[in-house]
Amino acid sequence: MTSAPQNLTIYPDYCHVLSPTIGKWVPLRATDIHALEKVGMFCDERPLFHYKNHPIKWVRVTGVVVAVDEYAGKNVYTVDDSSGLCVECVCVAPTPPQKDPAVGVPSHLNQIADIHNQASTSSTNTKKSTGKVDDQGKQGGKSAPSVQEPIVPWEQMDVGTVVKVKGRIGDYWKQKQVEVVKVEVLRSTDAEVKCWNEIMDFKRDVLAKEWVVSKEEEEKCRRARERELRGKGKWNRAGDRVKDKEEVRRKKREMERNEADGKRRKERDEVLRAKNKVNYPSLAVRRAVAGKYDALGI
Repeated sequence: MTSAPQNLTIYPDYCHVLSPTIGKWVPLRATDIHALEKVGMFCDERPLFHYKNHPIKWVRVTGVVVAVDEYAGKNVYTVDDSSGLCVECVCVAPTPPQKDPAVGVPSHLNQIADIHNQASTSSTNTKKSTGKVDDQGKQGGKSAPSVQEPIVPWEQMDVGTVVKVKGRIGDYWKQKQVEVVKVEVLRSTDAEVKCWNEIMDFKRDVLAKEWVVSKEEEEKCRRARERELRGKGKWNRAGDRVKDKEEVRRKKREMERNEADGKRRKERDEVLRAKNKVNYPSLAVRRAVAGKYDALGI
């Protein structure tokens, strides 16, 4: 455990399963988003922000779009929720449709080309729709929105639109941002008031209080994490045992091959020695012959 600047206990990540905020869309004001702090913890290789000692990953902000900035590959919508500060909501921009206008083509040929393009487009759309149905049948529905594939009503996103933005907290040049996952346009004052009430209720019931985890619960979470890690270690050790068995079998096969080669080499040498015994007599035979020649005076 580490201590926050306000003498609040920051619990380890294995206690986050008990957190009332880590896996929820936390309704916050823009001032609360800018007040989030880094405490040296990470989630998915990114800094994990805290409100007091509450870990917060996903947020929800409601307000009016007061500025729209379009950049290469992304759009930035500045949202004002009348809390005293604005927050930038960044989302991946949609790919613009590509058009290839025909230049210097006669009108009748252009009409024929348009008919051909419409026919090819309809066939392509039919294939795409069939593929989508097949994919949905395999996956059981549409894929969930994410930061890389947000759900945004692009045609309605303009200055003056009241929106409810859901996204992940990001940090760009020490400035808090919301990385958009989903945007919903609020079409009535009642819906906006409902969002404001949810912000106040959540702050009163959850964020205003310190998140407290008892020692027993923390120890239980720690043991659960250790069991999980041991399970991974057992799996790794089992894999190592399989590799060791394969290595033993490989060495055994290599030894058997070496023994067989040695036997064949020994048999071949014995055959060669038997054949060469006539041409190459032993030392005793050569000495006996030499002694006989010496006795004869040769």
